[in-house]
Amino acid sequence: MGGALLLALLAAARASEPNATDLWDFASPSPSEPAEEKAPLFPTDLFTEEQRRSGAVLFHVIGMGYMFVALAIVCDEFFVPALDVIIERLAIRDDVAGATFMAAGGSAPELFTSIIGVFVSFDDVGIGTIVGSAVFNILFVIGACALFSRTTLSLTWWPLFRDCSFYSVSLLVLIYCFRDSHIYWQEALVLFSLYGAYVLFMRWNQPVERALKKLIYKNKVTRVRSTDQLMPTHGNATTSSETSVGTNPPTTAGPSKPAPPAAKFRHGLLQLMIHTIDPMHDGELGKVDEKATQLHAIASLKVLLEATKPTAGGAGAAAARHTAQAKETPLDLPNGGLADVQLDVIEEIGDLDEDTTPLDMSWPSGFRKQITYLLVAPIVFPLWLSLPDTRTPRGKKLFPITFLGSIIWIAFFSYLMVWWANIAGATAHIPPEVMGLTLLAAGTSVPDLITSVIVARKGFGDMAVSSSVGSNIFDVTVGLPLPWLLYGIIYGEPVQVNSKGMVCSIVLLFAMLIFVILSIACFRWKMNKGLGFTMFLLYFVFVAVSLGLEYGYLHCPSE
Repeated sequence: MGGALLLALLAAARASEPNATDLWDFASPSPSEPAEEKAPLFPTDLFTEEQRRSGAVLFHVIGMGYMFVALAIVCDEFFVPALDVIIERLAIRDDVAGATFMAAGGSAPELFTSIIGVFVSFDDVGIGTIVGSAVFNILFVIGACALFSRTTLSLTWWPLFRDCSFYSVSLLVLIYCFRDSHIYWQEALVLFSLYGAYVLFMRWNQPVERALKKLIYKNKVTRVRSTDQLMPTHGNATTSSETSVGTNPPTTAGPSKPAPPAAKFRHGLLQLMIHTIDPMHDGELGKVDEKATQLHAIASLKVLLEATKPTAGGAGAAAARHTAQAKETPLDLPNGGLADVQLDVIEEIGDLDEDTTPLDMSWPSGFRKQITYLLVAPIVFPLWLSLPDTRTPRGKKLFPITFLGSIIWIAFFSYLMVWWANIAGATAHIPPEVMGLTLLAAGTSVPDLITSVIVARKGFGDMAVSSSVGSNIFDVTVGLPLPWLLYGIIYGEPVQVNSKGMVCSIVLLFAMLIFVILSIACFRWKMNKGLGFTMFLLYFVFVAVSLGLEYGYLHCPSE
């Protein structure tokens, strides 16, 4: 119903345009109005075409890879910490912050790539990057999380249902916007408004979730885990913490705190390459997993104790009978008592994983780390000198400088990345859409891939999946329509999209989203190795079909 209302609004908006076409006319623009092809606003390359074909293009490819690393560093070490300070100062709820500021922090490279594609290179490299990044996130990232996770992770249906619902509506509106190769500012505004609706919904996410689950599970006995929005699923702690209780939620002395936001679990790519963080958590940070498992066990016992409390209507007695049959979790509690069970588990885990260590510019030990330090020094030192580190007391006071300066650096790195990608693609006769759909999409998503795998290895399966889909919502509802909206307002004309197979690529992306949901359901909401290989297979199928559409081996029905 919501999707139909949005399409009706789009149709009304297009009806007001003087050159409006039929509602579902996906045909190309009239040949009587040839589109004026604009030259990209890039400087002249240092190398000639002949030199690039002789091997000089390798410098552009290396430069692209260097910009991938630069974008990851500026986002992880400066932009996201500055956003953390803004969230703290404005006292924004974690769920709203995750859907807004943190999504912007993770998707900033795609957003600025889209802006440069609209205003500078005048091609569809931004669209290709966002569409390719979207399918990379929902297929490749989820597949990697399933394959590299220590244990089989259990997923809950609500986060996936919520994010996929908004994402599906966004893709349907996007498909409608692409029907005639022109994007009007009214269409961009409607697509951008979906992001506002998503943020408003996240503000009331928990009450809606409780009400919906209460409606679905009314008069039913369901399985409730202490891991729901609380703790990671670590090994045998998972199997021993499940119990069957009544549908009435347990009463607590105070309001429960939400889970820590995903940003608190984001480890910087620079730290992963050089300093203290072990991505696989097999070194010193094994203590983190050990502590998390202990707290998870305490949370499990806390849920069991809460479930046995009598409530009105006899539900507590029924809960007690079911709880008595549950397996007990052996715990070595401090002082041998139960008083410490009342500790705030969520706060403990939040403090445990929050990374507030300032940027470490010290010379590392080890030959490999020293080489890496020298390679990234041309990126890190200008950032370190120009941007205050908001994780220090002094830098925290200067967070506006870090916030605005990070945006400027991200725009600069994105400009160089798109410029060199265009040159490399032109030299190899690869269209900008294909470069965005494959190389740029994967390059800008690698930091999110690393972060999601780390989160999954800690046991936060729901967080890894929700982060992947949630970042796609930001890309589609902000990364694409914001540049289109600004272009329409500034120039007073629609944005022309030239990619022949992009409509079918978006439709294929929507189909892949359906396949992801069906695959997760077929694997009984478990992130196991089978699900991982299925996600990888779907990703390569998407890339192959999209390339076939772009190169004309396959033909889109809309053409």
